[in-house]
Amino acid sequence: MSHHVMISKGEIFTTAGHGPSYRVHGGSTRMTADLPPVGLTSLPPAETIDDVLRNIDVVLDWSIAVGSKIGYFAALYKRVTLAIREAIIAGVFDDGARMERMDVEFARRYFDALNAYFQPDGNRGPTLPWEVAFVGGKHDRATMLQHMLAGLNAHITFDLAPATLLAAPGQPLSPLEADFNRVNALLCSQIPGMLDKVETVSPAVIWMRRLVPSEIFILQHMLTKLRRSAWLSAVFAAMNPDRVTEQVVNQAAWTAAIGAWYLDPPASAFGVFPRLVKSVARRERPDVAANIEVLLTGAQTPAAMDERYLPKRGQPTAGSSIFRARNSSGSSAPAGKA
Repeated sequence: MSHHVMISKGEIFTTAGHGPSYRVHGGSTRMTADLPPVGLTSLPPAETIDDVLRNIDVVLDWSIAVGSKIGYFAALYKRVTLAIREAIIAGVFDDGARMERMDVEFARRYFDALNAYFQPDGNRGPTLPWEVAFVGGKHDRATMLQHMLAGLNAHITFDLAPATLLAAPGQPLSPLEADFNRVNALLCSQIPGMLDKVETVSPAVIWMRRLVPSEIFILQHMLTKLRRSAWLSAVFAAMNPDRVTEQVVNQAAWTAAIGAWYLDPPASAFGVFPRLVKSVARRERPDVAANIEVLLTGAQTPAAMDERYLPKRGQPTAGSSIFRARNSSGSSAPAGKA
């Protein structure tokens, strides 16, 4: 028989052990070390973008209740998802309904990974990239930004290609390109506001941003490259259905290795980077639940899309010559199946 933990907002989370039930009072109270490990309740399938947001809120409520660093990426995810929903409502996309389908399909892979991690079914656990990110949630030395990067890496590098294909099964990918780039711009538009929140609870980030004044551009460029790589991966899968298994294995290994590097860069990596990470970590507030709550203070008002992040007219986009490839995979996900 499983037992439960009740938190103040009324959500019930199952415990992994068989000890007595415990009540957690207040949204920012964490489980103490002598209590059994607490697992996230199974997340229901999402059918709409509002379902996606409700599931993210469950993840956030649980993360705050138990002080889990899994909530750092979830806070960023909520901000971006709200930005996409607002853009759909405002008519920013060429095909808002298709972009909602893509958002839902994309999010399902995150929720499937969480369900597989906390409620493993036999030998089936989360995909390797997500297992690295979730296990990394217990990494005491990793900073908020590192956890966000690990989550973004798993979700974009491994999950985005199949979600892109499922947004338009059996159809050419080229009509999706412009809206795909608009999501890139929306994601990049959230970075300044998110960094502003991070530096309020991680003071060393303030002087890091002064030391590296182009840090916003660097992060935006990195995320754009990750998403462009995912697009090319989708094109490759559509054109080479017979090589999908090979692609999945290679992508999983590569994505997991990058995620592990983000969470724990070796001392020899790029000289100053590991020392910079350690310096930020020493000054970052250790109260995980309170940190998540700070990140959420700006989530309800995401930034609108800044058109400066869209490809310039005439600027070639990676793989543009093969964007007309037809997705021949039908309704089956070719890669990143969680």
